[in-house]
Amino acid sequence: MNALRHGLTGRTVVMPNEDMAAYHAFCKELFESLAPATPVENQFAQTFCDTQWRLNRIRSIEDSMFALGHFEAASNIDVNHPEAHAALTAARVFRDDSKSFVNLSLYEQRLQRILTNSLQQLQTLQTERRASRQAALDAAVALRNSRKMKGQSSEPEPEQQGSQFVFSTADIDLEARRQLRLADAQTAKSCAYDLDRYRNFPSGLAA
Repeated sequence: MNALRHGLTGRTVVMPNEDMAAYHAFCKELFESLAPATPVENQFAQTFCDTQWRLNRIRSIEDSMFALGHFEAASNIDVNHPEAHAALTAARVFRDDSKSFVNLSLYEQRLQRILTNSLQQLQTLQTERRASRQAALDAAVALRNSRKMKGQSSEPEPEQQGSQFVFSTADIDLEARRQLRLADAQTAKSCAYDLDRYRNFPSGLAA
C-alpha cells in the first residue's frame, strides 16, 4: 500500500484519481508509434507505455508541489515583484521539503532506466524480426525469379508454409518489382546517370 500512495512503484499503474480513458488513449498512441508485432514485443511496448505514464506523473507531482507552496506558508515572502516572489516561493518549497524532491528524483532515475531498457529490448527484437523477414522474402523472390525464368508456376513453394513468414504471391511479386526498380536505380547511378551509357548497359531479367 505504501507504493500505492504515489503509484510510482508497485503493480498499480493507473491511480484511482486518474482517468482510465486517458491512459488507454495514451497507450494507444504510443503503441501505434512503437509498432510491436509479436506477443513479446507487445510486452516491452506495454512496459514502455506504463513507465512513461508514471514518469509523466512524477513531473505532475513536482509541479503540484511547487504550486501548493503559493497557497501555504512558503509564499509568505515580502517582495513586491511577482516573478521574484514566485522564484523565492519555489526555492523555499524545495528547501523545506528537499527530501521529497530527492525521492522523486530517485524514482525518476529508476523509471528512466526501465524505460530505456524496455525500448532497447523492443527495438532489438524488431530489428531481428525485420531482418529475418527480409531474408525470407529475398529467398522467396529469388525462387520466384528462378521459376519465372524456367517458365514454371510462380506460386510460392510449399515449404514456405512451414516457415515463420508466409508470403502471398502478391507480396512476392511486389517485392520483386521493388528489387528490380532498386537494381535499375543502381545501374543508372553506376552509369553516372548518363542516358547513353545506361541504354548500352546489359539489361537484367524483366519482372
